[in-house]
Amino acid sequence: MTSTTPHQALYRRWRAQTFAEIVGQEAVVRTLRNAVRSNQVAQALLFVGPRGTGKTSVARIVAKALNCTDLRDGDPCDRCEACSAIREGRALDLIEIDAASNRGINEVRALRESLPYAPTDLRRKVFILDEAHQITKDAWNALLKSLEEPPEHVTFIFASTEPSGFPAAILSRLQRFDFRRLTVPQIEGKLRMILEADARVAEPEAIGLVARLAAGGMRDAESMLDQLLSSGAERLTADQVRELLGLAAADTVDAFVRALVAGDALAGIAILDELETTGRDLRSFLDQVVEGIRSGVVDSLAPADGRSPRSGIGTAGLAAAGRRLAGIDPTGAGPGGLRFQLEIALLAPPAEQRDARVSVPASTGAAPVPAASRPDSAEPRTPAIAPAQSPRIAATIAATDPTPAAAVGTSPAAAGQPTARRTPPPTRRSASAPPPPDGPVAPEPVAVGPGAPESESALDELRRHWPEIVAHISQHPPTKPLIAACRPIAVEGNAVVLGFPEEQAFLKDLLERRRDILEEGVGRFLGRAVAVRCVATNLDLVAPAPVDEAATRLLAEARRIFADDLLDVGEVG
Repeated sequence: MTSTTPHQALYRRWRAQTFAEIVGQEAVVRTLRNAVRSNQVAQALLFVGPRGTGKTSVARIVAKALNCTDLRDGDPCDRCEACSAIREGRALDLIEIDAASNRGINEVRALRESLPYAPTDLRRKVFILDEAHQITKDAWNALLKSLEEPPEHVTFIFASTEPSGFPAAILSRLQRFDFRRLTVPQIEGKLRMILEADARVAEPEAIGLVARLAAGGMRDAESMLDQLLSSGAERLTADQVRELLGLAAADTVDAFVRALVAGDALAGIAILDELETTGRDLRSFLDQVVEGIRSGVVDSLAPADGRSPRSGIGTAGLAAAGRRLAGIDPTGAGPGGLRFQLEIALLAPPAEQRDARVSVPASTGAAPVPAASRPDSAEPRTPAIAPAQSPRIAATIAATDPTPAAAVGTSPAAAGQPTARRTPPPTRRSASAPPPPDGPVAPEPVAVGPGAPESESALDELRRHWPEIVAHISQHPPTKPLIAACRPIAVEGNAVVLGFPEEQAFLKDLLERRRDILEEGVGRFLGRAVAVRCVATNLDLVAPAPVDEAATRLLAEARRIFADDLLDVGEVG
């Protein structure tokens, strides 16, 4: 015979009815029980916390405790007439108001006019206002006096997820209690209790997955479990949870994380195609990927049992992939939607791909592959600067004189040769063509890596001119706070790398939008055209750039006085 009893949501059937049944809010429960026991409950309470953490349930329990005729150590009995009336929703003196839809001054005036009337069936009249932060300013002003001096038989309980929406004058009249998110073990414990009471069976992995997806909210966990139980399956499995909730399999998430780290766009796009074919929600998938990267970073820093579940993926690669995902709008409001943003995130910047290819263990003794020989390097190759030459003069000669680098630093008189006249740069020879019969043979130019002496000289030159570069670029007001926050960390050929603190990575993106101003300012003092790249890194490991405060102030004052009248003066020979 089919039951005619209407279905009641799981979170309503299992709503806590006493303080002892509240899960995960020990500090709040202990304080309220002591207040009830000593008859010192404030007449205006504020419950603040994320959704589904028990604010409304505790408010009803407080209403029971204020009216219970058989209190048991500060806890309502849940059996007397007052407790039963509140539990069954027939108590006339318990008024629950949805402040989101009753937020105006007219509704508050009606509430205020009912305050002087004594309760009918309970000892105290209790008003519970949910989502109270949505009450308008005028309505708060109308309620202010009533909160300051409420009638003896009235108690106000406000529940809210956004305490910042309350005026300061209102907050000063409320006794605040903060509800925290529940932990995964706490949620798992109650879910197991519900399953045992309903004689249902579920895999531990399935229960754990539901508890993690609830994000600290018991009501969300109970709603998901209710949906899963309605499927009629005799035993709940993790695969059923993923299928019913539209989640991707764990192997799929791991594969996408590996594609992100490796910059393998084709593999990642194939995974996205499969997800859309099977009807998976990309927003939920993004949450799974973020959680996978977070857990991977934690495991790589402190692996459990000495092993990481994502062995082979380093912390640096996971962190770089995480930074790319951090710029994604999960609402998909941008052009192309969320799918397009995920595809763009799969395209790792060339620098990350280069670092991934050249990173080798220090014990092998292998040298990094030069940037000029890598197929993905688009940076122009420049001749190496002779160590004997002044870095500033050598940089100027390298930018203006096509003479081979081997000849730089050796004077024509010392070599016994007449001074050569400058000629246009020679055309590129084929790799198979023989070298010229006379004259010195220039070595094959190679872009210098950060660890080579030539790169160190170029970096020293950049660091020496850095105060002047900052003063020059700071003339552009929007760029001034950005250039002041970064620091030169490497020079790779004609590419200059500037570092930002990791906690200010957003400044990197802002400065890259003004790349033309940056490249003009740096190239102006280095004497050659440069390409600037910005990265987020740990600047504690980078030595600070020298600061010539007197020269900086003098240069800034000169530019303020003369402005555009300043002229570049060449060297006097």
